[in-house]
Amino acid sequence: MTIVLHRFPLSHYSEKARAALDFKGLEYRIVEHRPGLEQLAIYRLSGQRKLPVIEHDGKIVADSTEIALYLERTFPEGRRLLPEEPGKRLEVLALEAQLDDTLGKFGPRVWLRHALRDEQYLDAMGAATSPLFSAGLRAMAAVLPLAEQQVGAIERRFDEAERTLRATLDDLCVRLEASKYLVGDEPSLADVAAVGLVHFFKFPPSKHLFKPGVAGAAVRSIAEHPDLAAFFDFRDRFYRDYLQ
Repeated sequence: MTIVLHRFPLSHYSEKARAALDFKGLEYRIVEHRPGLEQLAIYRLSGQRKLPVIEHDGKIVADSTEIALYLERTFPEGRRLLPEEPGKRLEVLALEAQLDDTLGKFGPRVWLRHALRDEQYLDAMGAATSPLFSAGLRAMAAVLPLAEQQVGAIERRFDEAERTLRATLDDLCVRLEASKYLVGDEPSLADVAAVGLVHFFKFPPSKHLFKPGVAGAAVRSIAEHPDLAAFFDFRDRFYRDYLQ
């Protein structure tokens, strides 16, 4: 039975789950949802309102990590998301959890802060999406800097998010200096999580993008920062070698 992936188009957790499906070489189809009223359908399906969710063979699995672990258990053939060696396996799981807590939690705030200041990115998103979506981004671009200036708590939250995200990406660059992948010389769930959770900083040339025209659109202050080149170069290679 073909797997059905329910996702929000811009969701980095949804991209992480989709990347796990690709990495395992599985057949799947995507059902797009929008935040708001459509979450009622998600609740009826899964008993909760968040995405991603997959349907497979009568089973419903929510949460990107649980989806990846389900795929690993159900489809042990082919590429493995988790190493067989116990020590490496624990290291992969620990790094994947850390990435969820850092890139997953803080990535959207940093993306919003930088994307709304990047005219090329805004132009690319506007050209590829609807006029309403583009107008919404432009409106936020006008309001966010003023909000940060006038409300210190907002600025502190964005500063905290940026420090955490940069520290995580710096650590990933260090790891890639020492080994081919984030945990040793074989790809794993840690790599799948890392590349999926940053997809909106630089949209990959994937046939599964919510809008084909956004491919290549990048928040340059993050994705093209020279200190982070090692990670984003790795991200591009990983998509080319393992993902669609």
